[in-house]
Formats: sequence, structure tokens, C-alpha cells
Amino acid sequence: MNVVADALSRRHALISMLETKILGLDCIKELEETTCANELQKLLVKEAYKGGLMGHFGELKTLEILNEHFYWPYMRKDVHNVCERCLTCKLAKSRISPHGLYTPLPIPTSPWIDISMDFILTLPRSKGGRDSIFFVVDTFSNMAAHFLQCHKSDDALHMANLLFRDMVRLHGLPRTIVLDRDTIFLGHFWRSLWSRLGTKLLFYTTYHQLNKQNILN
Repeated sequence: MNVVADALSRRHALISMLETKILGLDCIKELEETTCANELQKLLVKEAYKGGLMGHFGELKTLEILNEHFYWPYMRKDVHNVCERCLTCKLAKSRISPHGLYTPLPIPTSPWIDISMDFILTLPRSKGGRDSIFFVVDTFSNMAAHFLQCHKSDDALHMANLLFRDMVRLHGLPRTIVLDRDTIFLGHFWRSLWSRLGTKLLFYTTYHQLNKQNILN
């Protein structure tokens, strides 16, 4: 009797599994019938292209990610078109070198009035699944800092919440924030937030790496 009962339960589980797969396939078919193939392809490219805190991936990395799971004709061309038209990446690229000397950063006059921030990405995952660190440095001392665990896929809203919870709550609003030209920091939300709070954002450029090294060292 136990053998018969076991066989019946396995048969029921197999039927349920097959029904799930068939229903899932039907949903995919319906999606394909109601959505233009080109729109689906563009959506896939955009999702692969956006790398969270890692910024936007380039063409080769995006194509590599897509090739792991998908294929369609002219995939490389579609990836190139999306990457080429990305306004955020165009704004982040500095194509004109400045004339004359480097522009110096503001000289801090007291602790936590002027700060800098950056990311350390793709670390071994913690028990909570976090794989990156968002660090904030007091440029007055170049020693005091907050190291905040995060995910490389976190967005600007989440990073702002971390900053207010662990830094602003303790030290107050900064006068200036020195930032790398990461896509999160170039976004409308981040710029609008600090503009309303009266904090000035200062961005590193390709030609100001010396300033960045002085702060982070």
C-alpha cells in the first residue's frame, strides 16, 4: 500500500510541475503576441546595461551579460545603439581638458563641514548579502570616516537614506560634498535633494584625480 501511495503522490507532483511549466510557457507566448519583439529586446538591453552602483556597463560587458541567457539577430547592433544614446554616460565623460592649473578643492575649516564619498564595489558577500561599501570621509581630518555596507545594485534613494541615518544624523548637513562622477550622483534625484538642502556638490573630472587621491589617502 505504501508503494502505491508513494507512486500516486509522485504522479501528482509530476502533473503539477508539468502544469506549471505549460502555464508559464503560455504566459510567455501571450507576452510575445501582445508586445513588439523590438521593444522586448530594447528592454532587455537596458536592464543589462544598468549596473546599479557600478554605473552603466559598456557595450562588451552588456553583450556578455545578454549572451548568457538570450540570443536574437543583430543583438550587438541593438546593444551599441542603447549604449551610444545614453545621456547619463555622455554627461559623465569629460572630453575637453581644462586650461591652466587644476582647480583646488575648498579648504575645510572644521570637522564634517566638507565631506567626500565613494564606493568600494564587488566585495565578498556578507551574511546579509551585501557586496559593496559606501564610504564617507571627513576632508578636514582625512581620517574620520563612515563605512556603510550596501549592495552594488542599490539606487540613489537607498544611498541617501543610508547617508542621513549614519552620517547626517550624527554630524549635521555638510556644506560641500566631493563626488566621483558616478551615474547615481549625476541623477536628477541626487542633485535636487542636495540643492534643496543647500549643500553644494563638487564633482571630480578626469583631470582632477590628484585632488581625489589627496582626499582618499
